[in-house]
Amino acid sequence: MPNLDETVPTQPQAEKPTVGEETEITQENTIAEFEREPGEDQSPEGKPRKGILRIVLLGLLAIIILGGLGSLGGYWAAINDREAYQDQIVSTEVADQFLLGLIAFDREQYEVARQHFEYILKIDPNNKAAADQLTKVILAMNISNVPPTERPTATLTPTLDTRDQEELFAMALALRDQRNWDALLDTLDSLRIKVPDYKAVEIDGMYYVAYRNRGMQRIQQEGNLEGGIFDLNRAELFGLLDVEAQNFRNWASKYITGMSFWEVDWEQVVNYFGPLAISAPYLSDSNYFTAQDRLATAQVEVNLLVLAKARSRYTQDKWCEAYDLYSEASQYVQLSQSDLNKYEDAKNKCFGIPPTQAETSTPTATPES
Repeated sequence: MPNLDETVPTQPQAEKPTVGEETEITQENTIAEFEREPGEDQSPEGKPRKGILRIVLLGLLAIIILGGLGSLGGYWAAINDREAYQDQIVSTEVADQFLLGLIAFDREQYEVARQHFEYILKIDPNNKAAADQLTKVILAMNISNVPPTERPTATLTPTLDTRDQEELFAMALALRDQRNWDALLDTLDSLRIKVPDYKAVEIDGMYYVAYRNRGMQRIQQEGNLEGGIFDLNRAELFGLLDVEAQNFRNWASKYITGMSFWEVDWEQVVNYFGPLAISAPYLSDSNYFTAQDRLATAQVEVNLLVLAKARSRYTQDKWCEAYDLYSEASQYVQLSQSDLNKYEDAKNKCFGIPPTQAETSTPTATPES
């Protein structure tokens, strides 16, 4: 009889599903896989599968980043569009104001025209056309506000010139081109006396050019500082002076003021000619002494005064003051041997330096009274 204990029961083999049944089972397993909760086991070992969740999160993050970049690009595009629109508005505004200014000038509404051109220069300071028109407006305003009898005219010729005004005007243009300022001013005076209102704006413009350029010529080339200042002041009656002319008028005035202290107060001379020697070193008077020459002379005179003070402090036994003054004077003037001895002696006594054996055997120089 066979041993029942050693007999291994045979496991019943499952029947293999058919093709249709296998497909149905696979679909049911897939549906069950997706219907599971995230925390439920999704594998035979019980480990959660996080791949799908990570992919979803990364996708959401990518969408957020792309959305942010798109918004930023739209923001900068909006800024560029707004700046371009503002530039277009400014350009249109300038054109409109310029046209209004020309219309007002043509109607002799000079104050209105001035406001239009000044407004343009506020929003566009480099607009040369507006600056030129503003100059013309100011010239016209000066003519309209000053009676003909009060306009600056010269009486160099005792009799009136009987030549036709067109001939005189043509001659004035030629003299302007030749840069003959004296003859140009004489011609303009004759023309204005003959026909005061003839081409008033053009004549005033030539007055401005003649006085401005002759003033600069007198200051820069002739050393006639007073005459140059006079001419530039006259030019200012007809229009605004440019920066160069204003600077030279200012420098010429300071030169004349500094000369008023010459041989009276050398320190004031240095105060005036010190800056001039930097800004306008070759500016000179009729004696052809430049600002540099004036400063050098004044510095020598000032240091001679400093040297005299140093000698006085030495005789008063004020060693440190004497040493400081000798040091200052030695930078610009050459000290004599006597002054050098006093300089060294004042230094030793100020700083408490004991004399050497050689100095002890050498008699000290007698202080000068």
